Amino acid sequence: MASILDWVLWRRLTFALVCLLTQKTVVADVLYAANLNNNTIERFSSSGSPSVFANSGMSNPHGIAFDAAGYLYVSNVANNTIGKFTPGGAGSVFANSGLSSPRGLAFDGSGNLYVANSGANNIVRFTPGGVGSVFATSGVSDPVGLAFDSMGNLFVTNTSINTIEKITPSAVASVFANDGDLQNPIALAFDSIGNLYVSNQIGGRILKFTPSGAESIFASGLNVPQGLAFDSSGNLYASNFANSTITKITPGGANSVFANTGLAGPEKLAFTDDSGVPLPLPIPEPSALSLIIVSVVVLLLRSRRAVSRPFVS
Repeated sequence: MASILDWVLWRRLTFALVCLLTQKTVVADVLYAANLNNNTIERFSSSGSPSVFANSGMSNPHGIAFDAAGYLYVSNVANNTIGKFTPGGAGSVFANSGLSSPRGLAFDGSGNLYVANSGANNIVRFTPGGVGSVFATSGVSDPVGLAFDSMGNLFVTNTSINTIEKITPSAVASVFANDGDLQNPIALAFDSIGNLYVSNQIGGRILKFTPSGAESIFASGLNVPQGLAFDSSGNLYASNFANSTITKITPGGANSVFANTGLAGPEKLAFTDDSGVPLPLPIPEPSALSLIIVSVVVLLLRSRRAVSRPFVS
């Protein structure tokens, strides 16, 4: 019986290792930026070289977000629509009703699109088929930035009242942060371990909040920062609206200019990998990782028991 169990464990271990080793390796990240002032979406290579991704069908684009299939969604503040672009840049209208100065966008794990309706002080949710409904009104005031944490809670920047709201999947709202260091908070982004980063439009700073709400200043000296996005290496990118640049900030907080051409009032940012898969990329399945750990531990224990067991003829 023991030999059969060992054989099963080895097979499972081998399968888990194959699954992990055959996962896609990211070669390069591609950054997208919404240009509010010239109605374009700009695309940047990992070295910062710009190219125009889309330049039609937009009217003061602000928020951008990719769905799981690699289609880009864009909020148009001036004409109250959401545009949808194929990976090749072909555009169409995804939604044109129930919107009032739409700004930040974010997808949940089921593929529903959430829109910060700043003109109506609510959050609107659209199904993948484009059916819209009001998701939340409580605790929402001049919403701009949206971001989901790993538990499916939606975080919202209430820009005019300087707070960050946390809304559960069942739409129960509570205040996550409301201290004096928030000054026109605009954009939100989570890092890989659940820390929340917030761009302060006034003061040019980016604040960092731990999952428990402890706050610190992560970066300063930016010029009306708007969008935030992480690359696959954990570097944070911030768009500077006032001087049309994008700043790259390492996990240690060192700043450098990533791009200063191809930009005209950049707003929100979003990443894909070089094949068009949206970032952040899925981490290795916990089941596969735990399977490896458990299997190795069990096999080691069995080996030790076999060595220590006295021989009986």
